[in-house]
Amino acid sequence: MGEMTIQSLVNSALLLLLQIAVVSGLILLKRWKLQMEAYYAKQTTVQQRELLALVGNEAFHYAEQVFAQHDGPAKLNEAVKYVLDRATSHRLQVTYPEVRAVIEKAWAEFEIQKSQKQAA
Repeated sequence: MGEMTIQSLVNSALLLLLQIAVVSGLILLKRWKLQMEAYYAKQTTVQQRELLALVGNEAFHYAEQVFAQHDGPAKLNEAVKYVLDRATSHRLQVTYPEVRAVIEKAWAEFEIQKSQKQAA
């Protein structure tokens, strides 16, 4: 009878250790999952910003070439449409200020390059 009690205690202790190991493993996996989600969200945001900057540059040059006969506000309107269309096709959610900012940045960079070429 003493042997069964010891065996029963050993089995209970082993089961308890196994349960602790499983729970600890699940907690660790949950932490890793949260860290990976945060990392993915951060990286996605960086990639989306880079893509938005590229699309803004494309939009500026598109509007400058295709709508050369139009005035500045009309070109800006066409560039905004271009960015919004491309953002939608890439499943990017952007606001008007973000779109305007990337287009204005592309314009400013273009003006700097143009003035440097004229100075040289």
